[in-house]
Amino acid sequence: MALEKVLLAKPRGFCAGVVRAVDIVNIALDVYDKPLYVRKEIVHNRHVVEELRAKGAVFVDTLLEVPSGATVVFSAHGVAPEVRENAKAKNLRVIDAACPLVTKVHLEAVKYAREGYTIILIGHKGHEEVIGTMGEAPRHMALISALAMKCLTSTRRTQLELPI
Repeated sequence: MALEKVLLAKPRGFCAGVVRAVDIVNIALDVYDKPLYVRKEIVHNRHVVEELRAKGAVFVDTLLEVPSGATVVFSAHGVAPEVRENAKAKNLRVIDAACPLVTKVHLEAVKYAREGYTIILIGHKGHEEVIGTMGEAPRHMALISALAMKCLTSTRRTQLELPI
């Protein structure tokens, strides 16, 4: 049977990690005093972010915007160790809403870096997941953009030199 048509639902649902992260912010809004700070957008969805903002979540780009001693939620995208260290230095109450699969990738990066591997990460420079993952083993990791990877895989012969 040949595939004739694919229908793409809009809006599409969220993965379990995103649902978990949004649930964590909602629960934290019920449990902790406001304002509740959320580092970066909890998920890439304007409607969800606006709904949480209306309930009292304050979205910030950096921890410099969060007062010492406040409560902050880390997004589903995970954070680099440096961010956790900065939160500790500011005596912040941290709620980590990182997707468990993102956390698994971070742990794998640390494991393979300790074993001496060079890790090639395919992703988008500047994206929170990439920043967080690269922060786990920066001296053992090289980033290749998804577009570059597409170009590499579309050619018959490829020679790749990485500055590591």
